[in-house]
Amino acid sequence: MNTKLTNQDIYDRIYAAISERRLLPGTKLSEEKLAMAFHASRTRMREVLLRLSQELIVEIHPNRGAFVATPKQEDVSQVFAVRRALERAIAAELSESRPGSAIAALRKHLELEAAARSANDHVMLARLTGEFHVLLAETTGNRLYTENLRRLVALTGLIIAQYSDDSNSACPEDEHSHIVQAIEAGETAKAEHLMLEHLAHVQSGIHPAAAVADEVDFTQIFGLQSDSASRRDNA
Repeated sequence: MNTKLTNQDIYDRIYAAISERRLLPGTKLSEEKLAMAFHASRTRMREVLLRLSQELIVEIHPNRGAFVATPKQEDVSQVFAVRRALERAIAAELSESRPGSAIAALRKHLELEAAARSANDHVMLARLTGEFHVLLAETTGNRLYTENLRRLVALTGLIIAQYSDDSNSACPEDEHSHIVQAIEAGETAKAEHLMLEHLAHVQSGIHPAAAVADEVDFTQIFGLQSDSASRRDNA
């Protein structure tokens, strides 16, 4: 039997699929097809899509419907300009406070990144490297840092999907660990420099990439049951 998903559950799954680039820029998010995939009403899907549009990662076009946002070239420089300002401040704040328990959580996260790299799990690695930056923001305890960076990380994922190939699917190796080392050592200037250098490396790898498929199987993307499978389970 299927567990009924809340609007938050549906939002989280669509957000994750966009952030992890399982849903590419320009993908049409049909209310009807999403409602069928999630076994939810179109009204609920409309509410979720509206919320995602307010976070700029979904675009709603009158008489056409909702689509995964398609970043423009000028969006690249704007997103990274904001990220540089925000993440430099985060790196500085953490290196000055050096919260011990939070450093342990960051190191655990780095272990997960290393495991994904060793397994050549590109999807998981893309997810984890994005989550690292959000985790840094969460560590400060500043809700505004976290909310804004979470949105920027999702937009960065869209930009990478739109303008980059698989070789730039995740952050460069070892740069996250060097940032954590500087934070742990209380080296504020170094932590700031490494963060800015890291973001510059990510941005420099962004260039035009692939087209979007015309048809998308939402049931497969979100790991949901099809209607026929659901009927068999409920029989």
